[in-house]
Order: sequence, then C-alpha cells, then structure tokens
Amino acid sequence: MISFQQIRRFVVTMILTIMLTIIIAFDFGTTNSWAATLPNQIATMNRVEAMTKDIEGKAQEAIGNITGDPKDQMMGKAKQVESQARNTAEDIKDKMKLKGRTKAVIKNIEGKAQETIGKATGNRNDQVAGKAKQAESQGRNVVEDVKDAVQNIFN
Repeated sequence: MISFQQIRRFVVTMILTIMLTIIIAFDFGTTNSWAATLPNQIATMNRVEAMTKDIEGKAQEAIGNITGDPKDQMMGKAKQVESQARNTAEDIKDKMKLKGRTKAVIKNIEGKAQETIGKATGNRNDQVAGKAKQAESQGRNVVEDVKDAVQNIFN
C-alpha cells in the first residue's frame, strides 16, 4: 500500500523537476549571473586585447616611420598581424558555439543514455536524472520552436 509520505515525496519530486525544467528552458536566474556571462566577458577581453595590440602596433610603426627605425616599423607591423590573428581566432570561436537545437539533441541523447544506465544498474537516481535531462531537452526544443516562429514572423 502506498503511504502518504511516498505520495508526498513523488509530488514534491515532480514539482521540483517541473520547476527545474522551466528554469533551465527559459534561462531564469542564469542570464544575469556572473558565471553565465563569464565566457562572453572572456571573449570580449580577448577582442579588447587584440584591438589594443593593433593600436600599439600602429603607433610603433608610426614612430618607426618618423624616426626611420626599421626595427620599430617591423615590430609595429608584427603586432598588427598578431592582432589580426587574435581577431580571426575569436571569429572562429564565435562560429563554433553550439546552437540551441544542437544542445537540445545532445542533452536528449545524454538523458536517454543515463536513464538506460540507471535501468541496467537499478539506480533510481540515474533514471530520474536521465528523464530530467530529456525533459530539459524537450524544453529547449520548445524554446527553439518559439524562436523560429518569432523569427519567421519578422522574415
């Protein structure tokens, strides 16, 4: 017979799972956090460093042109090339970021694998965590569907 505690535990688990899915799917509480913005801050800092290196190189090249020092001219040009290389590296990083659908598919596969492992080993925690990841994946797909619908409206 099912006890009141078991029913309560099940209801609390379901509510927490739904809340977690909503929080993850709609990025509540993570958008403005320091940890969430850290990758963007690092990328911005890398761009600033590249820009600084470019300005430094142009200044050094100009000083070399004024003084007639070929070493300053070459070092200035080298710093400008380094700046271009850093910007190119940042452009490649930006293009390689995973898109929402890709993240959803990965999370779904991860969840199915974890659930299967949980069933094979009899570990209930793995089963629940796997199902939660699959629910998160479905939430991400819903978000991507909404994004696509909004984008189609404006296109």
